[in-house]
Amino acid sequence: MQLTCLVSFILLLPALVLPEVIPPQIAAHTPFVKCTDFFAKPGGNVTFPTIFNQNQYKQICQKYNNMYEFATLYNTDARIPVYSAYLYQGNVVCDRKNTWNIEPQVSLNMGIGHNYKLNTGVNGAGEHQALNEDYINQKYDKGHLYPVFHTFQQCTADATFTLTNAAPQDPSLNSGKWRTQVEKATKTFLDAHCFSGFAYVVTGVVPGTGKLNNRVIIPSFFWSKICGETCFRKYAEKHCARLTLLAWNLHAAPIGQTLSQH
Repeated sequence: MQLTCLVSFILLLPALVLPEVIPPQIAAHTPFVKCTDFFAKPGGNVTFPTIFNQNQYKQICQKYNNMYEFATLYNTDARIPVYSAYLYQGNVVCDRKNTWNIEPQVSLNMGIGHNYKLNTGVNGAGEHQALNEDYINQKYDKGHLYPVFHTFQQCTADATFTLTNAAPQDPSLNSGKWRTQVEKATKTFLDAHCFSGFAYVVTGVVPGTGKLNNRVIIPSFFWSKICGETCFRKYAEKHCARLTLLAWNLHAAPIGQTLSQH
């Protein structure tokens, strides 16, 4: 019952696909103004997921090596993302980085930057976001929202290793059903059925009540939504058919899914 209700709630969001941080007064009127390419456009009109305008929520156009790679809505109070949005364009085998970076645009006393910076030795870096130290000797992985497995070039894969694109995830879910039944299954399906060559994907979390290192909120759920105008043959191409996947953030979590048309 809880699973069904939560999936239904997620499907009510306008369009879940999703940051350079955009000032709140601008973001309220023009969401993700510098990176709208990562959002679904059913009927030719850009549609956005729910946008929270409180100051704790930061819209980040994720920039790496002076290129926008994906978009994230980030909760600086919880120190976890709400969601990350990206284009799936096929994937290539990329090397995985051994280090995670911070986003200088959401940290205290740090100016607007073009690229991610390592969090080591940066004063005030953890004021509004998670740090590597938060995950040391803890029972949770850094769970990618935009996964390396869905990237199509090495620089994009490197860009996903920002802590604004990760949330605490149960290791058995991260390396188990989430990887096989969501990330890998999504790739297999999109490679076979997306005739346009790409699809819009947004992955996010539902905050829980527990905290990692007494600082970082541990999600109760991870979810992912796929939107592709030519990926679902049973619907007309002009529509944006959406597949929603959902999992509890715990050991042996089942994967729920629904398909809808918008």
